[in-house]
Amino acid sequence: MRKNANSIAIVAVQLTLWTLVPVCEARLHLVGYCSKPNSYRQQNQEKTDPPLSTSRQTDPNKIPDILNQEKQESGSLEKPKSTGEKTSDAKAEVDKKAAAEKTAEEEKKKAEAAKKAEEKKPDPLLMTAKWNNGMELQTADKNFRVHVGGRYQMDSSWYSVDPAVQSNINTPYGDGIDFRRARFRVDGTLYQHLEWAAEVDFVNAFRVRNQPITATNPGFTDNAVSALTDFWWQFNDMPKLGSIRIGQQKEPIGFEHLVSSRFLPLMERSYNQDTFYGGVFNGFNPGIQAFRNYGPDQNGVVQLGIFKPTNNVFAFNTGDGDYSVTGRLTRLLSYGDEGRVVTHFGISARQATAVSQSGVPGRIQTFRTRDAIRSGLSTNWPVPAGIALYGSDMQWLNTEFVVVRGPWTLQSEYLVSNMHDARANFGDAPDPNVTYHGGYIQLFRFLTDDFDNYNKKTGVFDRVKPLHAYRMPMGEEECAPKGIGAIQVGARYNYLDLNNSGLNGGILHNLTAGVNWFLNPNMKLQGNYIFTYRDVSATANFPAGSGWIHGFGGRIAIDF
Repeated sequence: MRKNANSIAIVAVQLTLWTLVPVCEARLHLVGYCSKPNSYRQQNQEKTDPPLSTSRQTDPNKIPDILNQEKQESGSLEKPKSTGEKTSDAKAEVDKKAAAEKTAEEEKKKAEAAKKAEEKKPDPLLMTAKWNNGMELQTADKNFRVHVGGRYQMDSSWYSVDPAVQSNINTPYGDGIDFRRARFRVDGTLYQHLEWAAEVDFVNAFRVRNQPITATNPGFTDNAVSALTDFWWQFNDMPKLGSIRIGQQKEPIGFEHLVSSRFLPLMERSYNQDTFYGGVFNGFNPGIQAFRNYGPDQNGVVQLGIFKPTNNVFAFNTGDGDYSVTGRLTRLLSYGDEGRVVTHFGISARQATAVSQSGVPGRIQTFRTRDAIRSGLSTNWPVPAGIALYGSDMQWLNTEFVVVRGPWTLQSEYLVSNMHDARANFGDAPDPNVTYHGGYIQLFRFLTDDFDNYNKKTGVFDRVKPLHAYRMPMGEEECAPKGIGAIQVGARYNYLDLNNSGLNGGILHNLTAGVNWFLNPNMKLQGNYIFTYRDVSATANFPAGSGWIHGFGGRIAIDF
């Protein structure tokens, strides 16, 4: 009995163990192997473990589901979702979290950028450089601007002159080469409303009047020096007045006189410039001038100034009572097609005294001109017509008429000068009125699709800007832009009469033909041929000096 009882006990223990082993293994999978589903034991379990009964066989990977099912049955866990639903919800949760993190990061970056921008504001005085037909520095708000530039013109000339002229003139004509102008300029803007300019010409001459003039002695000497040209300050946006300019500047008389030497269609201006507007003071006088545009489309310019006349290029005058009042009024009769259609009319006048100078009795006014092409320094230029007179005051009246029709440009001016108490020698009886006059008419045409650039603000011509700047063809670069620049041809008839009341300085007739090649807005080549007839048959100084003057001149010019 004892032996049977022992056998039965052993069998019962075996059955119990056989029953508990799968459960223990499932528990071990739950605790240890679930975190390692790819372990060697799991991968080889189906091969090594004996099959369990249907009721006890358990897949270790499904143990969590079994436990969850048991909890659900007991009410401690909700019914689990399907595998697909769980994966979708988890992915959505992850995407939502990632999107939130990205948004937060972007907001953070924006906040940091705004903070940096607030901390580092741009310097209002910071200037940037650009090319605006010259080097220009300017602040972003345009309150401050500086332009550094200049111009230089190299001329060469050849002449063929009647012997009578060569033998009876102050300086004979001679072939030569020279730098007609060599100027350095700095200009700009201060605090938006204040402009300024400072320019020096390093190729010039200074006339010193050191003795009384006579019929054979002009009473002066010329010396090569540098000269002041534009030296002024300008206040803009003044109520009612427009702009006010103070300093060394051009008096507002004459269309051609006010056009910059950079933009002239011929190498030299007409005789009116040298005889009246420019004279011995280079065309610039110290003074104050107000000017503004008027009209509904700003189609007119009005200018008025008070100046101190000088007879030197250094802008000084030591004489008492010398003055000039000069004014100009212009009007556009038509303007259209972006400046290709222009009809301009203007009138200007000047009331002035002749110029006095310490050490010289009386007031003196010099009427004289050089020819349409020149060579050498200005002290060596021949003077085909001229006279210096003692006198009191004078009146000048000038008219100007300009037409632009596409490539065609017609330009003309005429001036009359009346001087009171004029006499050749200080002790002579004065003539109450001596009248001189001169004028010109010129016609030019562009052979390219270009036109003269009329500036409505100043009422004169400005820089020619070729539609196709010159570019040398480079190999097979078919896509590279090519151009020949702008080509202009034309001619001018010029007349000057300095004979009146026996105070005769001569008469000049001149025809000048010219061609201009504008390579780009800053550079051009010019060629001029002149035919000048000098008539001094009625003059006391050179009665045998009449005759023809032929000449050819060339120029290469650049400004920036």
